[in-house]
Parts: sequence; C-alpha cells; structure tokens
Amino acid sequence: MLFTQLPEDVLYHILSHLDQRSLSRLSQVCKSLNRFVNRNAVWRKIAKGCLNSGITWNGTDIYPNIPLKVRVKTAQNWYNGVCKRWILLKWKTKLLPWLQLDEDVLYLSQAAKIGAYPLYHDSRRLQRNPLEIFSGHKGDVCRFVLTDSHLISGGSDGRIMVHSRRSDLSLGLMGHSQEVNCLDSKNGLIISGSRDQTAR
Repeated sequence: MLFTQLPEDVLYHILSHLDQRSLSRLSQVCKSLNRFVNRNAVWRKIAKGCLNSGITWNGTDIYPNIPLKVRVKTAQNWYNGVCKRWILLKWKTKLLPWLQLDEDVLYLSQAAKIGAYPLYHDSRRLQRNPLEIFSGHKGDVCRFVLTDSHLISGGSDGRIMVHSRRSDLSLGLMGHSQEVNCLDSKNGLIISGSRDQTAR
C-alpha cells in the first residue's frame, strides 16, 4: 500500500508528528502529497504554537481566508527575524498615519484626509491611487474607526467627521477644543476623548 493510499485520519495522525520544515519538504514529493499537506488541518497543531498565526487559545481561527501554511511560514519568519520589507506609500507628515484593513481595502490617513486604497487580488499589493478620499478636517487626522456603514474620524482641529461609506454624505461634529486622539463607535454611539481632558 502506498503512503498516499492510507486513510485520511491515519495520514493526519502521522503528519501531526512532523515539524514545519518536514511538512514543507514532504509537500515537494508529489502533487497528491502537496495537495494533502497544504490542507489547514495538517498545519493546525503547528499554528497553535506560533505567535500571531490567527489561532486563538481556544482553537478559534480568526483569519479563515488565509491558508494556515502561509500564516505559519510568516510567523516563523518574523520569529527568526526574516521578513520582507517594502514601502507602500511615503509622504511628509507630522503624525504617524492611522490605518485599518477592511476586507480588500486599506483605509489610511494622510494629513487631513483618509484614503481608501484597494489591494490587487493577485499580488495583494496596494494600488497607488485611492478608490475614495474622505476629507473635512482642518488639521491632521489623529484617529478613525470603521463601522459597517460609516467612517468616523477625529482630528487635531477638535472636530469629529462622520462619513457615510454608502453615499457622499458627511457630518461634522464639534465639542472638543483640542485634538481628538481617542475615538470609538458602537451601536450608533460615538465616544471621543481629547487632549482637552474631556470625553464626549
């Protein structure tokens, strides 16, 4: 009987005793083994022991769309200090940009504006031209949050801007005399904190 003809539960049990390097080498033997070794179930035990692999302490997978093999490789590379670095965007700014990834769109603050940059599906690289720009602040954006329907931002001008993600509507809220550097939203309620020592 060939190794690949064993029942799947037996194969899973055998492969659960192998480390990352051995699994990677085994996947290069033939196409049928490659397909089997690339399954998430094979890498789950190793992923649990890796930092930031997306498998929580109770076994929940928080990144189900990314193969576990890729996440384990990335986690091991970061642990060993091996990583690939490239500059996505570069500009002069007073504040570090705030950013958030929402599916295939990266929302990124640049001075008084927030750009929505789509990712290329094939290479996962960032497109240079923004899909959409959210503006309205008279100073730098200090913080923003995304909800299902809105993008809410706080700026150094003390304003909070509420932008609809489904239309061109925007609303400005005043209430702080200094920069808004804490912001969150839940169930339609916006909570903000400012350098003026108030929370609203």
